[in-house]
Amino acid sequence: MMLASADLTLRSDSSWASWKHAFLSSLTVLLLIAIGDAMAQGRDAAMAKPQEARVALVIGNSDYRSAPLDNPANDASDLAAALEKQGFNVLVRENVGERGLKEAVDVFAKHLKKGGIGLFFFAGHGIQLKDQNFLLPVDVGFESEADVSFKSVSAEYVLSRMAEAGNRINIVILDACRNNPLQLSRKTISKGLGVMNVGRAEKGTFIAYATSPGSTAADGTGRNGLYTKHLLRSLETPDSDIDKVFGRVRTGVVQDTNGEQVPWTSSSVIGSFYFDVKEDIAALMRPVVPTVATHEAVAEAASAPFDPAQERDFWERIKDSRNPADYVAYLEKYSGAKRAAYARWMVQKLGGTVPVTARPAATGRAEPLPQLSMAGSTPVLPAASGSPAVALSANGAIPTAGTLIQDCADCPELVAIPAGEFTMGSGPKEKMRELDEEPAHRVKVAASIAVGKFEITRGQYAVFVKETGRESKPGCHSTRGGFFHKNPKATWQNPGFEQKNEEPVVCVSWHDAQAYVAWLSKKSLKQYRLLNEAEWEYAARAGSTGRRHWADAEESATCRYASVADASYKSVSPGAPLFPCSDGFAYTTPVGRFPANPFGLHDMLGNVWEWVEDCWNEGYSGAPDIAVPRVTGACNERVFRGGAWNSTPTTLRSAYRDRDSREERHDNLGFRVARSLP
Repeated sequence: MMLASADLTLRSDSSWASWKHAFLSSLTVLLLIAIGDAMAQGRDAAMAKPQEARVALVIGNSDYRSAPLDNPANDASDLAAALEKQGFNVLVRENVGERGLKEAVDVFAKHLKKGGIGLFFFAGHGIQLKDQNFLLPVDVGFESEADVSFKSVSAEYVLSRMAEAGNRINIVILDACRNNPLQLSRKTISKGLGVMNVGRAEKGTFIAYATSPGSTAADGTGRNGLYTKHLLRSLETPDSDIDKVFGRVRTGVVQDTNGEQVPWTSSSVIGSFYFDVKEDIAALMRPVVPTVATHEAVAEAASAPFDPAQERDFWERIKDSRNPADYVAYLEKYSGAKRAAYARWMVQKLGGTVPVTARPAATGRAEPLPQLSMAGSTPVLPAASGSPAVALSANGAIPTAGTLIQDCADCPELVAIPAGEFTMGSGPKEKMRELDEEPAHRVKVAASIAVGKFEITRGQYAVFVKETGRESKPGCHSTRGGFFHKNPKATWQNPGFEQKNEEPVVCVSWHDAQAYVAWLSKKSLKQYRLLNEAEWEYAARAGSTGRRHWADAEESATCRYASVADASYKSVSPGAPLFPCSDGFAYTTPVGRFPANPFGLHDMLGNVWEWVEDCWNEGYSGAPDIAVPRVTGACNERVFRGGAWNSTPTTLRSAYRDRDSREERHDNLGFRVARSLP
């Protein structure tokens, strides 16, 4: 039963007290019913997923006095009904003013349960003001900033209240990126919403935006808004894994808008979450396919004898643990026990790696699994002749680090790189360091990602331009000849020097790069993006801690590893500081000409600079300790990393940072793509 039927849904704040009493009473009854049902089902507690409280607050504001919207109230009503089918106890509010909005958030926060699931949805007007996202009540005045910040509720505040509850999963969905209705200074009001950085306290958080940061979303022409229409459809589709639900939403919106609107997500969720309760429980029993062992070895380990009393005592000590290492230790001893399936599920949910000997054996005749082959320094899975390498197994497992991925015929090759942790920036021992590289700090890359094996080439970009008809605007900066100038006629097709299709595209802006990944997302039905700055440095270092990923510290060795400012470059730019060597190219080189780094990625240093997602910030003060894009700071300027064919020893370093306006183009600046896994 949905907690906000037509009789309970409030249209004004005057009856709030009576509604709240009804809501609390209904919630109590529902919780008792849920507990009774769970007991009646009599599942084996060791094999079943613990019952989780699912509580949602769904708000749709349409009736704004100055800038009404057609769809949000319908969106809230329809989404509430959909969530009820997924086992959520739903508090739904439509057309609420300041008082109703704030009280609804407070009541919602009080009923979130530790270890449970919390979901917040808002459809209506939202604005970004002084680096915060404000969700507007219908009675807010549009005359002053103070009115907005005082009467509205910030999305960051809602997220903090959800984090306080200690939920296993917190989901925030913001369909609130419409055009700004306020008649305020453009210097303080930003277009669209900004990404909320998920810090350590907000682990287990999934945030979904109707469109990319700083952009506006389309309202709907039918009953529902465009974004919510696709969300409702996706929730009705089998396989309700959270990433796949919002992946389908993204694909639908991108297709409907011809790439003009690209929904965005940010996640610190560890393990899996399914909207459908039955699918969430079924995930517990899903076998994990071994990647390097034979079935014989797994079967032998699974049948190893053990003392049932010792197994039971061990389980009692760890059954409430939130540390994956405890469950791994259990599986190493008791992989054949009936609780092993639950332990495997807990390891994955908590972000650990299931031991190979603890994975379930296949039935039928034992066959050795495919082994990884080595191509250079990049391990790849064998693929059928003429076919791209396949990244994901049939059960959706995350590819092994080093696996080669290609999602479509025109898609660039990607390499899966592992999750990990590293020191970002420069410490006092780096003599070439600059102030914006400090302070050095530890950053965690929480999940595996797929990163472009090469920089996007001129030939790949040409396919995108041909299919989309994107305008190639002239005007591209150059540093050739020993000074900085702008060539008003230069384009990516004619940057001022001859290029082959196998060389990285240059003279492309940050906006051009974003348009390319949007097109690629639509084409491949995957969520392509630029790397964020922390991910980029992690990928570039590939486990190294020095200036560059190669071990040879001699500057004369650089030309064996990267395209840089060297003796070949001297002929086109006399007088520049050079590396004492020659790579044989004055300008860009074909991608893959130089050896890959230990992660299997080419040209992370040299050849061309690479745009990343982040806004520019002068250093790392206040930077998050997990790899997420920084979307506060000087956001009209975006960061690029990695050095180029004309980079000197000072700038060709893993820690070096630079930036320019999102609209500018340079003849030594391109980009590389990435996407999350699976």
